[in-house]
Amino acid sequence: MRVSNTTMQRFSSLLAFCLTIVFAAGSLAAAARADDWPSHPLSLIVPFPAGGSADVQSRVIAEGLAAALGQPVVVENKPGAGGNIAAADAAHAAPDGTTLFMATTGTHASNINLYKNIGFDPVKDFAPLTLVTLNPQVIVPAPQYGSLDLPGLVARLQNNGGASFGSSGVGSATHIAGELYNKLTGSAVVHVPYRGQGPALNDLLAGRIDVMFPLIADTFSFLQARQLKAAAVMSDARAKSLPDVSTTAELGYPKLVLSPIWTALYTNAGTPQPVIDRLNRELVKIISAPAFVSRFEAAGYEIKTSTPAELASFAASETTRWGQIIKELNIQIE
Repeated sequence: MRVSNTTMQRFSSLLAFCLTIVFAAGSLAAAARADDWPSHPLSLIVPFPAGGSADVQSRVIAEGLAAALGQPVVVENKPGAGGNIAAADAAHAAPDGTTLFMATTGTHASNINLYKNIGFDPVKDFAPLTLVTLNPQVIVPAPQYGSLDLPGLVARLQNNGGASFGSSGVGSATHIAGELYNKLTGSAVVHVPYRGQGPALNDLLAGRIDVMFPLIADTFSFLQARQLKAAAVMSDARAKSLPDVSTTAELGYPKLVLSPIWTALYTNAGTPQPVIDRLNRELVKIISAPAFVSRFEAAGYEIKTSTPAELASFAASETTRWGQIIKELNIQIE
């Protein structure tokens, strides 16, 4: 039996109309499910101990998200292995959007270049939600060197055969910064790793180590109180929180620059897109709120939100950038 072109055209139009209805209904159903979600409490996994900067950010966000979603958001601190323990745990949670992870430069950019096996894939195991904060690193000498500018500090430490720099641990951003400093200034300042930033800062204040390369936020209160003085910001541009402190590039060290350390929120890969979209909307509202911005800008942070796609692109470029630096410095952790 022959079918006329007109009949075929009508059939095609009807089929297209029916498919449109089906897809529209599916989209509406998905949106409805996202509105009804979540049906049980959420967890927000933090790869550092309670009381640290990432933990404080997480708890403020968790409180706002609980109010927005109508479900408790429980903050779980799981420190260790540069964040890999917490990230691996979060990576294997159910892909339903009820497990969030407070990622950092370490967990989602540098660690994959440092460790032979981190126990998770930062790209394949996670779905990006939004950036949260950016924070440059600074070169901060012990109080006895406080009157020196960066060139003067470099010269003094080169003449001090026993000079040392402290970090929050092997492979941390503060360690990488110190090794980059050594390479680019022709110095041999000895690395002293600590179990966390706090003990290292205590020894810096006491003059037991000579210099550190911490985040602005980790030393902001000491800088404001003039207990410590920043010799330079390790960035291309001056920090909003320290506008009077010159950058390493300005002071004649254009390659002694690192990307600002960042925090960002992720959930599990495979989470339905409507849930990801809702989480992004709610989180951006919380992080962009004046109370959040003023609180963390006062502590030395720059607030930075994003779309999931923007975060994915940013993390990919950061992984490449930190990977190049780590390879040049030949830093590896078993």
